Amino acid sequence: MQEKKSIIDILKSQMKRENSLPVLSKNSLNLQKEVVKEDPDFKKIGIMIKMDPSLTGYILKMANSSYYRGLEQVSTIKEAMIRLGNIELCNIIVQAVHKQNFQSKDPFIRQYQKKLLNHSISCAVGSFWTAKYLELEDMISRSFIAGLLHDMGKLYLLTAFEKMKTSSVIQHYPPSSLIEEIIHSLHAEQGYELLSHWNLPESLCKIAGNHHMEKFDETDVLLVLIRCVNQVCNKMESGNKEEDTARIASSVEADILGLSEIGLAEMEIAIEDYQQKLGIG
Repeated sequence: MQEKKSIIDILKSQMKRENSLPVLSKNSLNLQKEVVKEDPDFKKIGIMIKMDPSLTGYILKMANSSYYRGLEQVSTIKEAMIRLGNIELCNIIVQAVHKQNFQSKDPFIRQYQKKLLNHSISCAVGSFWTAKYLELEDMISRSFIAGLLHDMGKLYLLTAFEKMKTSSVIQHYPPSSLIEEIIHSLHAEQGYELLSHWNLPESLCKIAGNHHMEKFDETDVLLVLIRCVNQVCNKMESGNKEEDTARIASSVEADILGLSEIGLAEMEIAIEDYQQKLGIG
């Protein structure tokens, strides 16, 4: 009698199929590749933005939001690029590109996607704030994007679960507790695979793959920063008001960065402020 496959075996088989990959349009992929370069071509970026009406609308909306708004409204991408500045523009573009993959029609999957998107944005904001707070000048331009993408393995796994259900490979989703256990166990490895498939820089792929490893490269300051911010965001999301920031302040990551309890508390305030002003909490 043939042994029945486990849900993990079925999932891994599904993920070998191309249709399990989170889908980005060709223009979005090209835009993403350009934005994460060390020296992006902003003339090319402006042209690619104009080719995507929804992205154009989103960037104009952000440029005119209360967080960025000046005395007058901007009405063109050129004006928006000037107002936002290069770093903020790149951050907003990558955020907008990845929002496309968090719109499942399946309510069960969508609830996980919403939680993941909020966590990713919180980590991005916290990482960007921390890089500036610690005056890590060479990392400011990469910190938001690294924070935003570090958990993309979870999106990859959620996409595979949904494909298994829609293609009738499975009739019902596993219990939530099992899904969460599988995602927690596999997302770092799969995050590395996904970002590599998207041809993103190896530094970003390594952060996705190593942000939970017990032994990690303590000289990779951006990885250390993402790991620390991730702990803060997890604490904020736990809803456990009793959890002491002192635990994170005494972590290896906070020690390497030189982040005190005061700095960690200020980071939380910065994340909450950003969420409130942009309505993404």
